Amino acid sequence: MKHIVTAILLCILLSSTRLLAAAAPQQDFEKANSLFRQKQYTEAANIYQRLVDEGFDQPELLINTGNAWYKANRTGLAVYNYEKALLVDPFSKAAQHNLSIANQRVEGYVNELPQLFFQQWWTAAKYMHSPNGWATGTIIFFWLTVMGGIMLLLRPVLLPTVVRSATGLLGLLFAFYLFMSITTYVNATSHDNGIIMGSVVKVKSAPDQDSKDLFELHEGVKVQIIDGTSEFCKIELPDGKTGWMACGEIKKL
Repeated sequence: MKHIVTAILLCILLSSTRLLAAAAPQQDFEKANSLFRQKQYTEAANIYQRLVDEGFDQPELLINTGNAWYKANRTGLAVYNYEKALLVDPFSKAAQHNLSIANQRVEGYVNELPQLFFQQWWTAAKYMHSPNGWATGTIIFFWLTVMGGIMLLLRPVLLPTVVRSATGLLGLLFAFYLFMSITTYVNATSHDNGIIMGSVVKVKSAPDQDSKDLFELHEGVKVQIIDGTSEFCKIELPDGKTGWMACGEIKKL
C-alpha cells in the first residue's frame, strides 16, 4: 500500500512539474505583452526574443518580437523576426506588412524579385502540412500501399481492378508525401539566409580582413549565404552582388 501511495504522489508531482514548465513560457509572453503596452519596448523585446531563441515559433510571438524591436529602433532584429514569421506562415498579411515597413528603415535595401505564379503554387503546396505532417502522411500511405499489395498477392476475388487501382494511387501518394517530407525538412533545417546585424559592415573581395573592400551593407539587409569558411561567409544579394564578410555579422534565419 505504501508503494502505491508513493507512486501516486510521484505521478502528481511529475504532472505538476510539467504544468508549471508549460505555464512559464505563457507567463513570460504575457509579461512581455504588458511591458510592450507600457512602452518598455527593449525589455519586452528581450523577453520575446528569449522565447524565440528557446524554439517557440508561433507567428504571433515572432510578429510581436519584431514589433518590439522595431519600436526599440533595432531594425535588424525586427526584420529578422518578421522574416522568421514568414518562414512559418508565408501568407501572413501582418508579417508581410510589418516587414515592408521595417525595410523602409534599411539603408541600401534591395527588394527581392516577386515569385512567379508557379513558385507561388509550389510554396502553397509545401505549406499544406508541416514537415512532421508530411512525414506522418508518408508513414500512413506507406502502410496502406503495403496492405493493398498484400491484398493483390492474395488474389482478391472481389473487384481486383479496384484494388489494383487503389493500390497504385496509394503508392503515388506515398511517393509524393515522401518527396514533400524530405523537401520541407531540408527547407526547415537549412540556414542559407540571414540578416545583417551590424550597423555598417564592409563586404570584402576575399575571406580575409585585409582584402579589398567591395561595398558596404547596413543593419537589416537580407543576404543569402552561398559559401563560407570558419570565420567568413560568402554572401549574395538579390541584385547579384557577391562578396565575403565576417559570419558573426549575420544572424541566420
